[in-house]
Amino acid sequence: MNARRTATYKDLQRETGLSLATISKFYNGGSVREENAEAIRTAAAALGFRANGFARSLRSRRSGTIGVLLPALDNDFHLTVIAGVESALRPYGLSVIVSSSPDEGARAVDLLRSRMVDGIIAVPSDHDVEPLARAAEQLPVVQVDWRAGGLRSDGVFLDNHGAGALAAQHLLDHGHRRVAVIGGDPSISTMRERTDGFRAVLERHGGHLPLDAVLEGPLTVRNGQTAMQRILVMPDRPTAVFCANYELTLGAVIALNESGLTLGTDLSLLGFDGLELAQATVPKLTVIEQPTHELAVHAAERLRGRLVAADRTATQPGTALDPDPVDIIVAPRLVAGGSVARLPTPSEE
Repeated sequence: MNARRTATYKDLQRETGLSLATISKFYNGGSVREENAEAIRTAAAALGFRANGFARSLRSRRSGTIGVLLPALDNDFHLTVIAGVESALRPYGLSVIVSSSPDEGARAVDLLRSRMVDGIIAVPSDHDVEPLARAAEQLPVVQVDWRAGGLRSDGVFLDNHGAGALAAQHLLDHGHRRVAVIGGDPSISTMRERTDGFRAVLERHGGHLPLDAVLEGPLTVRNGQTAMQRILVMPDRPTAVFCANYELTLGAVIALNESGLTLGTDLSLLGFDGLELAQATVPKLTVIEQPTHELAVHAAERLRGRLVAADRTATQPGTALDPDPVDIIVAPRLVAGGSVARLPTPSEE
């Protein structure tokens, strides 16, 4: 049986009608028009073409690998980051090495650098900041999810203040004025910003979020469950609750189910992320969606842009690198279900 012939640039040329120069430029990190890039990616998938990463690495003195640094590998957010980065980089012949950093110390960053990665995409923990800052002096680093103080690098972030504001506006639009927030750990900037955004919209509409209506604690299912249990026994129980992350949302749903109260009837709930959870509740849960895949793709594209710019600087004397970090802010989305009841206005009562 004859072995299948390996596809070449000339095969891609016949399939796409593009020049060999354009195809070579695409696979060597150059900038090509998006419609041409999409045509090359489609043809490569159809032909089973694989770029010769080894040969390219010899020419560019690059490994062709990107490091992804995460606090842990045990939740959907982090796994989606990996999948998004990998899918965005694969068409360019770049591969991904993943390292988790659950404990203090520089081991995870050092491991990635020992593998000669060309850049790092990181959801940083506090203990990663110093080793990442050292790495950023020699290779491109892109932060995702939250901006770490002391780390000067590009970043891709959700508009967390806007996410909280979107949640508050939705509850106000449905007539809710007596509300509570299960806000997690305020020392984490993303949690603090979501609560601040929520509070700002309430105050702009003449409302108020009392201190005892913001329940804080670790970002765990157990804490979400405990916080909701406390809300359910408040003397003047809120009519609606906003949960500021997925684990807190899941815990709150568990507590509400265990109480015997009905979601969306006895208490309205607006969650965060967890579209699969939203499909499993009755009625369907209303959530603020964080477009994690989009965050990851933006981070991958930003890092690759830095690599392309570095190559251009090396081959075109007089071309300067942009030293200033760039932030990309991604908007949240509200996915409406049936868990937020519309309260009657005074004229309707």
